[in-house]
Amino acid sequence: DITISKKFLPAGEKVLIIDDFLASGEAAMGLAKLVEDAGDEVVGMAIAIEKSFQPGRERLEHAGYRVESLVRIKEFKDNGCVFIED
Repeated sequence: DITISKKFLPAGEKVLIIDDFLASGEAAMGLAKLVEDAGDEVVGMAIAIEKSFQPGRERLEHAGYRVESLVRIKEFKDNGCVFIED
């Protein structure tokens, strides 16, 4: 479970969620629910490393969130990672 004190998240704020990894999207969806339940607006999600072969991005975008990632991993191979180049 994720919790936060209401004094750190007053109602009416615009919030950018920043996370280190995106895979299934569970953590990001949990954070978004927490923010919205506090009466705030999620304006986007910034991800450091995204595992694009898992459904996290699709799940978040389907829920209406903008997602931006610094690095997108297409797949893992024996000799390393294959990245998506934009």
